[in-house]
Amino acid sequence: MATLDTPLSELPKLRPSERKAFHRLGLGTVRDLLLHLPFGWDSYGVPVAIRELRDGEHQTVLGTLVEVGAKHTPRRGMKLTEAVLSDEGGGRLKVVWFNQPYLARGLQRGDRMAVAGVVRLSRYGSGFEMLNPHHEVLPSASGPRRIGGLMARYHLSKGITSRRIAELVGQLLPLAAELAELIPPAVRNRHNLPGVAEAVRWGHRPQTEAQWQRARARMAFAELLELQMAFVVAARRLEQEPAVPVPYRQEVIDTFKSGVGFPLTNAQRRTAWDIFRDMARPVPMNRLLNGDVGAGKTAVAAAAVAMTHAAGLQSVVMAPTE
Repeated sequence: MATLDTPLSELPKLRPSERKAFHRLGLGTVRDLLLHLPFGWDSYGVPVAIRELRDGEHQTVLGTLVEVGAKHTPRRGMKLTEAVLSDEGGGRLKVVWFNQPYLARGLQRGDRMAVAGVVRLSRYGSGFEMLNPHHEVLPSASGPRRIGGLMARYHLSKGITSRRIAELVGQLLPLAAELAELIPPAVRNRHNLPGVAEAVRWGHRPQTEAQWQRARARMAFAELLELQMAFVVAARRLEQEPAVPVPYRQEVIDTFKSGVGFPLTNAQRRTAWDIFRDMARPVPMNRLLNGDVGAGKTAVAAAAVAMTHAAGLQSVVMAPTE
């Protein structure tokens, strides 16, 4: 019975390590998790026969467990689970999960399962193997629901996997319909953006790559719009503050230009004039001058300082570069 405001820490069957991982990722509620879209996808394709596997490719295999057990590596004592999967064509695939000995207790011989991962030629003996693949135990007659095809890649922290995030999102995805739409319809239509609920569904469970790209574009647009609005609000608040006008004086800039020792560029003169007009207003001036190293930004700042000094006011210049 979760809601968008339900803390992730209250979700059932969430391990302590997963709670800590979500905290490090800055995800506190179900809403945060739904808005945490994958940054990419791994394509494992439809299941293929073991005998048709190709070295170095992402692939999916369906089969039956014929061997499974926990082991320790002889040198480092690393705990791992080793298994052998056999399919209907008689092929055998070795599967190894590192640092997951608990899988040996949860998996049993005879389990029908799907695995998806990078296939490689075994270093010991013939045949293929998969290391740390995604896996899903299947009912006797069904195909995989969570693995294979396109599998999401999420930004992670220690204690959580992309598969686990996808599993949780799958359970909570119906709540996407309750997300508030913050972008006006006219703006969405003008930029051909889906609604937030549709974007979240497409972002986590796309049918095509185009759907995922549109979802990402929509969420990025919303973030930039929020940032731009924050700038507008900050600027409006700044304009409410009083400021001492600094009047423009031509003789000051003439003296400054003669003392600099080199002619100002057109860009410098244009920029300085914009700044002087801002300084002459009775509201605070807050301006960012952008330019490459050596473009002459410091000379423009010095001109503003000269005009301020001529008005009997103080200035502070911070020069973080040599």
